[in-house]
Amino acid sequence: MSQDRAGQEARFPALRVIRVARTRSTQDVVLRAAREGAREGYACLATEQTAGRGRQGRQWVAPAGSALLASVLVRRSRAVAGGIPFAAGLALVDALAGDYRVAAGLKWPNDVLVDGRKLAGILCEVEPAAGEDHRVAVAVGLGVNLRVESFADGVQGVSLHTLVASPPGAAELLMAWSDALSNRIAMLEQGGFGALLTDWRRHAVGLGGPVSVQSASGIIRGVAVDVADDGALLVEASGHTHRFLAGDVHLGASDG
Repeated sequence: MSQDRAGQEARFPALRVIRVARTRSTQDVVLRAAREGAREGYACLATEQTAGRGRQGRQWVAPAGSALLASVLVRRSRAVAGGIPFAAGLALVDALAGDYRVAAGLKWPNDVLVDGRKLAGILCEVEPAAGEDHRVAVAVGLGVNLRVESFADGVQGVSLHTLVASPPGAAELLMAWSDALSNRIAMLEQGGFGALLTDWRRHAVGLGGPVSVQSASGIIRGVAVDVADDGALLVEASGHTHRFLAGDVHLGASDG
């Protein structure tokens, strides 16, 4: 394969966006499309979502017009696919800073926070029945609070319309994120996961501080010391370093 052709195949394509007024979950739409052979860049953008999924089995339900609710299909090699959640989070931080002058941080693995309050969440799900040519099909779900007037008790959330004078519409922000995601995927293709780590650490919220992590094996309370080369969160507790590839992270000594 020529270098030019390889470069073209590595480049993330322009999105092909399917818009729906209402759906249970944009993730379900994209995962189904992946099984049916949709190409990379297929995307679903919804005005309202009634049964969306967040990380750790949470629901992400949004009234009409209150949030950017979208999912995008990414098809990459297994080595690259492992870095997609981090690339997606960094891409949103890039887009917010570059297009809207909003400084955001990342809580492992890819919650997007502004001043400690959650602005956005990202969920990546592999569709095992849709692999092709040694590539993994990943549905990347993106939920961003655009115009949320209030949050439930105990929810530390923030809405973009309170941070910028002229908040973008959902489609505009989706395209800005997609452009940034293309750049981050290119970094992954060229340098592997390590190419993202320096930037991810620079934007990390909570590294070096107390955390509690709830995983399948229970709750560990300690200090988040770093992120490993494979994306695992490293937590030091009781003289041991624990590795987490999945889990629910709470910041601060009193969380749990």
